[in-house]
Parts: sequence; structure tokens; C-alpha cells
Amino acid sequence: MRRVLILSAMAVLAACSPKAKTGAEDKYAGLEDEILAWHKQIQTSDKACLSKSDGTGCQGFEVGCKGERELTAIDKAKGVTAKLVVAMSWEGWDAARSEYRTQSGFSEFTKVDGGWMRNPTGPVNLSTCVSA
Repeated sequence: MRRVLILSAMAVLAACSPKAKTGAEDKYAGLEDEILAWHKQIQTSDKACLSKSDGTGCQGFEVGCKGERELTAIDKAKGVTAKLVVAMSWEGWDAARSEYRTQSGFSEFTKVDGGWMRNPTGPVNLSTCVSA
């Protein structure tokens, strides 16, 4: 079951991926791996995810949106070649209520020198992926 959820999440991530190209290199190369790493980080550090001893404290991870952010002159001067926000939601176990409850996270991914960096960011509108 867990493997099916992970494979489903990977399929959703691939389907939602921006496809813009810059020259011969994919502008978003490596992004999916970074989103999966964020997913794994949530599973291993979020209180709700760790609340059940059988490893099922969190389930139903889903990328809600990905939205490209405009590069500023400062970004370009720093060597930033891509910047976007990603919203992810999941169900985390609420031990006090003995039920799963919806949770969400928002991160800004920035590509510099071919590598991605992730920083938490504020909530975004899931239909436009623009800051709420």
C-alpha cells in the first residue's frame, strides 16, 4: 500500500511538472527529486507523521500546484536560473482525535548553478499558486 502511494505521488509530480526548456537543458531538471526529498523530510520530521509506530502517521501526499516565480535582477545577479513555489498537502494523524487531518506545506525552490535549494514560504492560492 505504501509503495502504491509513493508511486502515485511520483506520477502526480511528473504530470504537474513545468515543461519549459532553455536551450538543450531542461530548466526544471532535478526538481522532481527535490520535491520527493521534501516529501521524505516531512515524513521523517513532522510530529503527526511520527505519531503512529507503524509508520502510517501521514498519508495521501499530493502536490497541489507549482507556480513559476519571476526572476528579479537580484536573482539573476546571484545566478538563479529558475524559481518556483510548490504547495503540497497530506493527511497527518491527530492522536487526540484519533483521525487523519489535512495538513499542508509551501516551499520555494530556487535553482542556482544547476542545483536546487528549498526554503519554506507562506501559503499560496492552490488554483493560481500565487501568494495568498
